[in-house]
Amino acid sequence: MKSTGAAYVLWALCIFGLCGIHRFYAGKVLTGIIWLFTFGLQGFGQLIDLVLIPGMITNANLRFAAFDGARQNVNQNVVVNVVGPPGSGRP
Repeated sequence: MKSTGAAYVLWALCIFGLCGIHRFYAGKVLTGIIWLFTFGLQGFGQLIDLVLIPGMITNANLRFAAFDGARQNVNQNVVVNVVGPPGSGRP
């Protein structure tokens, strides 16, 4: 589970010129790259993200939960009993 607090700490790295790191954390790689190379859309994107971070983290956690649930369903073991024709020596 991703944390909103951790996302805000990553958001604050913009002070050191690392804008958009919080977007990578939330699974938004493309916009993270854009934020990184445009200094958070000249700072306006960074300010807007102060309000958007809780929703981004909630969505990231929901995507992870859906992926994890699907993965658990796929990894279930399947047992198949093979019965041969009569006289084949198989039970």
